[in-house]
Amino acid sequence: MPSSPWNAERVTTLKTLWLNGSSAAEIAKALGGVSRNAVIGKVHRLGLSGRMEPSAPRRSRPDRPVAKAPRRPGPPKPPPPPAAPAVRRRAAPAEPVEAIARIFDATALTRRLCRWPVGDPKVPGFGFCGAAVLAQGPYCPGHHQAAYPPRLQVEPDRRCGRERRRAGGRIVG
Repeated sequence: MPSSPWNAERVTTLKTLWLNGSSAAEIAKALGGVSRNAVIGKVHRLGLSGRMEPSAPRRSRPDRPVAKAPRRPGPPKPPPPPAAPAVRRRAAPAEPVEAIARIFDATALTRRLCRWPVGDPKVPGFGFCGAAVLAQGPYCPGHHQAAYPPRLQVEPDRRCGRERRRAGGRIVG
């Protein structure tokens, strides 16, 4: 176990420097081999911590007379415009597509042909729609509508403050 750096001579030097107003960092440098925090700890253990005088009260600013001009009421503000509805109108859904397989070989599919599977892959006669793709994605407009149905849209109900959910154009729940 290492010996303590605080012998009687070092404690006397610490007390002298502390009472003369030296900072803990200065005392640590003068003693050598101890840190600033070690000096602060020893000062507190010795009960020397009350050397500082109370700080002087802050000077306050002189009071300035504040002359406030009387406020005149301005013209009344117009009411805010009504909020726009949160629901966006969607285009009418595409007509449902007949489930007729036009292409029976997956290698014959191109980027411009619908890849909607028709039938059971385990049964003979399985194929793909093969209709023309008009938008981005692998499906024709009718199968695109089936693959990506419209999401429920939420709008506030002005009558009761609750929310209404819409799917397409009808209210749900």
